[in-house]
Amino acid sequence: MSDPVCVVDGEGAVLYANTALATLCGGILEEFPGKPAGIVLGVLPAGVAESLFEALREKKRVRVNVTWDGKGNEPLILDGEAFFFPLSGQETLPAAAWTARVLPGKVPEAEIAAIAASRRKARELLAVVRHDILNQLTILIGFLQYSEDFVEDPQLREFLGKEEAAGQAIQAQIEFTRDFQEILTEDPRWIAIPPAVRSAVIMTDAGNYDIEIGMRPIEVFASPLITHVFATLIKNAIDHATGLTRITFSESVEGSDLVIACEDDGPGIPESERKTLFDRGHGRNRGYGLWLSREILAISGATLEEKGREGCGARFEIRIPEGMWRCQSP
Repeated sequence: MSDPVCVVDGEGAVLYANTALATLCGGILEEFPGKPAGIVLGVLPAGVAESLFEALREKKRVRVNVTWDGKGNEPLILDGEAFFFPLSGQETLPAAAWTARVLPGKVPEAEIAAIAASRRKARELLAVVRHDILNQLTILIGFLQYSEDFVEDPQLREFLGKEEAAGQAIQAQIEFTRDFQEILTEDPRWIAIPPAVRSAVIMTDAGNYDIEIGMRPIEVFASPLITHVFATLIKNAIDHATGLTRITFSESVEGSDLVIACEDDGPGIPESERKTLFDRGHGRNRGYGLWLSREILAISGATLEEKGREGCGARFEIRIPEGMWRCQSP
């Protein structure tokens, strides 16, 4: 069997696939072009599509080695790589490709147990090291604050203040890794969206605001962290929308995509902030919120954009591609 190949355009739609990929996925080769990669590669382990989307998004090479026991046969090892490349023509367009060596590979139970134990031990050791670092940072910040009482020189007090702020920034970043260590390791799954939004409302303690959830019983295939995406959108509105009284969640279908919208009745986002809105480091809380939300959604090929207008409230749109969402039966 030759190596499978899948090439996608900048929107994640398949431009080219070879016979080996069709054989591996069990599909009809002629039907692949134009389909979302999430659907074509959906029968393979999630890491395959994720590596392709990451290569497209970050414009880099991404190695991925996964074991697949699909079709009920002996497990296979897909030793692959995804990489970005520009398409030349009348205009340069982004594209990415994934290919892999397909190797037989039945993983012994002892190896599976050893891998699980290794991951568990690594998490435990990281937790211990993180705890020790936070303790030392707390001591450092405490002594910096204490030192300010003995310093009268304005410039030295300014330096002490900046050192304290840097220590607090490091502290916040380390606490961030603690908060997300466990859930970041969970694989994507089908998640009911209305309950996820309601959980996000509880997480953000948004009881003083009118939260409207006008959605059908929709499910999306996504990281369990999607609840934190909704929580970030709610918290963003609470923190930044002056005069906020209402936040509305709704859904609609555009073409074959599902669009989940989060709108508020605040003043909207200033035009000067839009270009850097999703940059890491933008805004408060070290800027992880919206940047991380985009990264979480990109795991399953979804996108996050702000489509509101200044003076008319913010409107964040999550676009879920075909094959990554479904409507539950009533």
